[in-house]
Amino acid sequence: MAPGSQSTASSLRDYLQQHPSVKLHVPEDPDFRCIKECCILKPEAQPFAIAQPQSVEDVQALVRFCTENDVDFVVRAGGHDCAGRSQVHDALSIDMRGLKSVTVDQSALTVRVGGGAMHRDVSAELEKYGLVTPVGSIGSVGYTGWATLGGYGPFSPRLGLGVDQILSARLVNPKGELIEAGEELLTGIRGGGGIFGVIVETTIKAYPLKEIVAGLVVADPSDLSANWQAFSKVYRGWREDDKDGLPADLYIQPFGMALPGLGSAFALGLTWTGPDQEEACRWIDKVADVLATGTGKAPIVKQVAPTSVTAYAEQNEKMFTYGVYGRVYPLNFRAFTEKTVAVLAKYNASLPGGMSAISIHAIRSPQDNEASVFGERSDHSMLEVIAMATDKDLAEGAVATWAKACIKELHDEDPDNILESSYVSLGSDNDSDYKKIYGGQYDKLVALKTKYDPDNVFKFAVPKITPAV
Repeated sequence: MAPGSQSTASSLRDYLQQHPSVKLHVPEDPDFRCIKECCILKPEAQPFAIAQPQSVEDVQALVRFCTENDVDFVVRAGGHDCAGRSQVHDALSIDMRGLKSVTVDQSALTVRVGGGAMHRDVSAELEKYGLVTPVGSIGSVGYTGWATLGGYGPFSPRLGLGVDQILSARLVNPKGELIEAGEELLTGIRGGGGIFGVIVETTIKAYPLKEIVAGLVVADPSDLSANWQAFSKVYRGWREDDKDGLPADLYIQPFGMALPGLGSAFALGLTWTGPDQEEACRWIDKVADVLATGTGKAPIVKQVAPTSVTAYAEQNEKMFTYGVYGRVYPLNFRAFTEKTVAVLAKYNASLPGGMSAISIHAIRSPQDNEASVFGERSDHSMLEVIAMATDKDLAEGAVATWAKACIKELHDEDPDNILESSYVSLGSDNDSDYKKIYGGQYDKLVALKTKYDPDNVFKFAVPKITPAV
């Protein structure tokens, strides 16, 4: 496979006369820049064309064209890869957003999701039936990529990771054939994502629930260190207490963030994913009281209320800027130890501007799943050190320096608390050790890649796994 060119684009246009439903865009088109835009801006990564298939047959045709003509291609949907890996220079970008069907089977509690559907597409359709499925917190994230590579989010303590919701999958293989994944291949897809083919549909689990309780509690900012330490001390106690520990319905997401007119602040995103809203209110008050112990002052913001999953994702979208420079640096750690928390508080206080922030997800009491290659099944927190800005120089300068220093200091100050693994969805190919990320599942993943994509047709998929020679 090799880079494409204007000549390749011309040949593709001629080929697509047999497949007129495919929408083809080239750099000279006035809407090309808008269609190309992803979460992370990479102007230097210019595809020679963007093809938007509208059906499974369109996807098959595009894969066949690329393999028969030795043309590089990359698959994108939401475009939220935090290292910009869905953008490859001089490759064909296969934009899956036209395949966004969501079909609910209310009696079976399942839902079929098109390979280009976003989180908001999935949750909005399920709400019509009083159902939910685990999704992330941003509505414009592509569901398939999120779920097949892990899928942290507010539903994980109660319902499990996104990867554990997948019941079946259909994909277009390296020969351009539409296949139903057997159990062996499905195991690889659950954690290995699109490295075996273009996933055009998944069937996933659904659960009865009409609404969640969600929102934000912001601590008084006068002493960030006290806020972090007060929360982490109580949180450790809750995690260690079998009787009065955190309920599975409650998801707590700590943030170190900058708020307009306020500066650096410590906040907790709270999400209750169970039906007992009275118990939700009790726990939200309990968490807010914990934040008050840090400085002796009540939280300055406490906005938590019943809402739909779609409205929750839309509200979070308002705080997110799509189309920025920079990236995310991920790190997994075992517990909120005093040393780790001291580092987090330090870097919360020294946010360098832009959209620099600290965000922490968690897996609590995860279930084993032998039919998945997802690597890190231990109890842990997943840290996102967000190093982004609308200004490229700021993102690649002060913000990146701050983020890298934070990651290094966590390793230096509390090495025994840091896991070798990190989250594959948030890292970069340049600094991701896939052997450590997948652990004991790595050899299985390589064997499956070798069997199902021996010529590495899907070489630009995440993770970058090379078939065995």
